[in-house]
Amino acid sequence: MSDYGRLIGPDTLEFQRNFDAPIEKVWQFLVDPEKRKLWFCGGSTDAHAGGQIVFEFDHRRLSESPPPAKYASEEVVTHQGEITEYEAPSRLAFTWFENGHEGHSQVEITLTSRDDGTTDLHLIHRGLIGREIIIGVLAGWHGHFDLLAEVLAGGRKSDFWILDQQLEAEYAQRAL
Repeated sequence: MSDYGRLIGPDTLEFQRNFDAPIEKVWQFLVDPEKRKLWFCGGSTDAHAGGQIVFEFDHRRLSESPPPAKYASEEVVTHQGEITEYEAPSRLAFTWFENGHEGHSQVEITLTSRDDGTTDLHLIHRGLIGREIIIGVLAGWHGHFDLLAEVLAGGRKSDFWILDQQLEAEYAQRAL
């Protein structure tokens, strides 16, 4: 299983990752805002389909370095989506903001428990428009999943902005 995301359609990407933690713990780091902000973003998550998921991004919590120029004006950014599926502890799907808050894409996350106590995560993100958006989303999910792996192992070590910029450069060079 590669840590790298891949395009599976012109507007759709996929990640498959394995985390060294039981499914219930990984689920909590997806839906509990206090745990989620340690690797991704804060906000809130209603525990039912039809509810709301709020993404409160403050990458200063995840970085010692300053943001790159294209994100420099964004200290705290808040977006909301609608939860389309909520089946604890195995499935979470929601709408995601796109293109300067115009339009939405869809994210589906499925967790599967393995016999060895680890958890497989499968993410599909549909409705992404444009190469720059796709590269940024690939790098973003990849970097955040790397941070999640560190947090689940006992503590975050990486600086998100450094990791994100390295990953954006890598994904830009990959055949998309």
